Amino acid sequence: MMGFFWAVCFLTMGWAILGEASVPDNLDKSIDELKKHFIKDDHKLHDSHPIFLRILKDLKVNLEESEQSLLMSIIMDTYSRILTQMQNDSLDEGTKMRLVQVQEHLKKLQESYFPGKSAELKRYAEMLWAVKENNPLVQSKALFELKRVFGDALLLKNQKNKERKRRQAKNSRRRSLKRA
Repeated sequence: MMGFFWAVCFLTMGWAILGEASVPDNLDKSIDELKKHFIKDDHKLHDSHPIFLRILKDLKVNLEESEQSLLMSIIMDTYSRILTQMQNDSLDEGTKMRLVQVQEHLKKLQESYFPGKSAELKRYAEMLWAVKENNPLVQSKALFELKRVFGDALLLKNQKNKERKRRQAKNSRRRSLKRA
């Protein structure tokens, strides 16, 4: 659980470097104070098994912008759950206040920059992950619905391909106009 604070630091540092943004001073100070309070044995933090950093690296390379926003929103929700648990477990009022402050910053950022239906989409994802694939009734219903789902997936794929081709054509026209 302590490793997530390093991830918060790297995450916020990464956003600061990549997005030319900076962590507000009060948030930076709160995170440093929380690290002092919670991180006692930091050799476990460097076990090459980050919680969020590997996902963030993949996020930037493999996903489209809308997918990145959704995943970032889910990451922020995960941080919120972690911070809430730490707040519930903490006996120190100052620590609880700092945890609340960090949560407020994350919530504001999520609401400002990752708006939309991420909570609803996350709920759908959780419902799908909970499907019992060894249940015969589930298997029967899945087969019954398969043609419709497959058709909808094909339509979505075709729409994405059309959008990508439009963007490529638009970029080609721009390059041609610049040369002329």
